[in-house]
Amino acid sequence: MSPIERETKLTVSPEDFVRIREAGRLVERTDQLNIYLQDPGRLHEQLGYLRVRFETNRLPLATLKIPVGWKGEVREMVEVERLLSELGPTLSPRPRRWVPVDPNVGEGFMEHFQALGITMLRRLGWMRNERYLLEFSPLGTVELDRTKLPGGATLLEVEIEDPSEERHEALARKIREIAPGAAFNPVGKFSRFLEGIGLGPQPPLNPW
Repeated sequence: MSPIERETKLTVSPEDFVRIREAGRLVERTDQLNIYLQDPGRLHEQLGYLRVRFETNRLPLATLKIPVGWKGEVREMVEVERLLSELGPTLSPRPRRWVPVDPNVGEGFMEHFQALGITMLRRLGWMRNERYLLEFSPLGTVELDRTKLPGGATLLEVEIEDPSEERHEALARKIREIAPGAAFNPVGKFSRFLEGIGLGPQPPLNPW
C-alpha cells in the first residue's frame, strides 16, 4: 500500500514570510527545480501528476502524487517516491518530452498510472522554488516556500506535512499566531503551474 501524504498549505504575504522565517530555527535552505509530467488530455480529471525534482545537495527524486481527498484543511494524497537514477532512460537523467508508461517508468509508478488508464506522459514544463525548512520546537517543522510561477508571479506559502494530526494542527495554529493573515490555500503548486502555462485553471477539489 502506498503511503498517504497529509498536507496543509497557507498562503502568506511578503511581510508574514519574513516574520515566519525569523521566528523559526533554520534547519536548511534549498533551491529546487521541479519538472512536471502528466497526460495533457487528462488534466481536467485531476488524477495527479509525476514530479521530477532537482534540489541542492540531494539526489534527483521522482515523486508520483495522486489526490485522495480532504479532511478539513488537510489534503491527503498518495505519494510514491523513487530516486531518478533508479528509473529508465525515458526519465533519467532528465525526463524526455514524451514518456511511455512501461516498465522503464519504474515499479510503484507504472501500476498507479495503469490503474488510472494513463499510457503516456508528457513533460509539461518546470518551476523553480526556494525552500526554507524551519523548526518550531517542540512542535515540529514547516516548509516555507518562495515559488516563481510561469509568467513571473511569485507564490509565498507555508507547507505543513506531519502524520500526527495533533502536531499538524498545532503547527498550523503556530503559523497563524505569527502571521494572522495566513490564509488556507486549497490550490496546489501543480494547479498553479498549469494555470501559468495556459492549461488551466484547474479548479481545486472541494475540501468541504
